[in-house]
Amino acid sequence: MPFVHVSSNVPKASVNVPATLAALSKAASAALGKPEEYVMVKLDLDQDMVFQTQDTPNAFIHIRSIGSVGPEINLKTAQSLTEAVSEALKLPANRIYMIVDDVKGSNWALAGKTY
Repeated sequence: MPFVHVSSNVPKASVNVPATLAALSKAASAALGKPEEYVMVKLDLDQDMVFQTQDTPNAFIHIRSIGSVGPEINLKTAQSLTEAVSEALKLPANRIYMIVDDVKGSNWALAGKTY
């Protein structure tokens, strides 16, 4: 049930998209302690983005999860996902922002049924 959404202004042509999606899925699963079968990853490249007043390559990671959110696990998740995005998109870590949202199970559905 974790959803990882990465937006970046990095050109899609410079990224191995299937490998990046797989790496992000594995990183999220490991960091959040959730089965990879429930992880969904969305990768939006070629986005119009400015960070720190510059349009040089940057990325934003938005993670939504039912549980597995809190000060200690967020640090682990931030380190893991930032490293994965940095490596895949060839970005320095200081050009990557991340936010984590804890979603109630009653607000998340699969196959028409909430958790």
